Amino acid sequence: MSKKSRGITKLSFYEQVGIIIPGSAMLFGLFFFIPDLRGALTKDGVSVGQLGIFVLLSYAAGHLVAAVGNAVEWLMWKAFGGMPSDWIVREDQTLLAPEQLNQLREKLQVLMGFCVEKVTGMDVKTWKPISRQIYAKVMKDGQTSRIDTFNGNYGLNRGLASAMLVLTVFALTQSLWWAAFGLIVVGSVFLYRAHRFGVYYGRELYLQFLIMSDQPKPPPKISRKKEETA
Repeated sequence: MSKKSRGITKLSFYEQVGIIIPGSAMLFGLFFFIPDLRGALTKDGVSVGQLGIFVLLSYAAGHLVAAVGNAVEWLMWKAFGGMPSDWIVREDQTLLAPEQLNQLREKLQVLMGFCVEKVTGMDVKTWKPISRQIYAKVMKDGQTSRIDTFNGNYGLNRGLASAMLVLTVFALTQSLWWAAFGLIVVGSVFLYRAHRFGVYYGRELYLQFLIMSDQPKPPPKISRKKEETA
């Protein structure tokens, strides 16, 4: 197998926790709500082939759950005044201290050439592409591990909350009121966790940008062996 094909089959951290796990949770729930699917859970266990098929189905189901999650995400952050990475422009923002806001403004000018008089009070539509470029800048510097971890956990909890919502609908169609109530409670916990990790993501994005060096990194050294090969 070539390196290129291995790269295609390798799933990212976000795909594993934000797509496959919520998809698996929804499929397991459907096994109990739809009797015709219960035969898939054999007493003798699951073969390697069946496990592979289940992973593929979980991946597909996870994307359906993610579509529901997009709607859940929009409603949740709408209630809180927008995505956490956009809170930085609000007067009552709590992501950074006033001193850090001043440092952020200076970093924008030094590292990205943006002359911003004041971050607080900026229009969200104007700030949103700037925040995305900040992430790109931090990623280029190789400092996104904590940011991506928070983003992955956010996607996981958002996906699980959405899966619980889908299963709640199935429970209600079968008049399983206690099951529906339990799913709503569990889904609410996942939604709370998603909110928490979303805020962590927004804060960590700017903190990593603030600790970046004002001096550009030197280009990587090329060994003599590589030069001869070239």
